[in-house]
Order: sequence, then C-alpha cells, then structure tokens
Amino acid sequence: MSEKEFNQLGTNGEITVRGTENFVTQDRESLEGLWHQTRRRGGKESEKCTALVRFEMAPGARGKLIATGKRPGEISQDVSAVHLKSERGFDTYGLRPGSVGVFNSRIVKSGRVADW
Repeated sequence: MSEKEFNQLGTNGEITVRGTENFVTQDRESLEGLWHQTRRRGGKESEKCTALVRFEMAPGARGKLIATGKRPGEISQDVSAVHLKSERGFDTYGLRPGSVGVFNSRIVKSGRVADW
C-alpha cells in the first residue's frame, strides 16, 4: 500500500476505503509482482506500493470474505459485497465501503512488515 494508505489505517490496522475499493490478498508473490510493475512505470505509480502490511486474522476470515463476495460479472455497483477476483492465479478481495467491516472486524493484529 502507499504511505498515505498506511497512515490512514486504524489503531488495529483497520482499512478505510477511499474511493471504490481497496484490495487485499494472502499471496505475497502477487504483491511482489505488483510492486515490480509499479516500479517499472515510475513517477506517481511507484508511490502506490511502498509499505507491505501483514494482517493476522481471526479463524474463518477468508470464508466470511468469500461468503460476502461476488465475482466481477455479478458485483456491479454493490458496495456491500466483497469483490472476489483472481489475478494471475492469485485470489484478491476488494473491500468496498459497505463490506470493509467484514475484514476489519476479523483483524487480530497488524503491522508493517517491510518497506519495498
């Protein structure tokens, strides 16, 4: 995430959705690919991925995200659903203003892992 997004996290790491949605994933490999992609573009694009944050979640969090989710062809403008996507073989979860609470309510702890 960007420095701005990192600084907007709540005291327990809660995400605040600014705009349409914020994506999270369990796959560090996909994040590293995104980081390399934004670095190649340079400029403001390279500022989008400066902090890697690890969220420790309560049991059942992934199942609840999936149960609340909709796939790209189903989601449309539904801000209460989690946007379920598979990108390059990695599952990602788009947290929207009405669904971010599904994620936030299951955070046990979080912290910055590294600077890219």
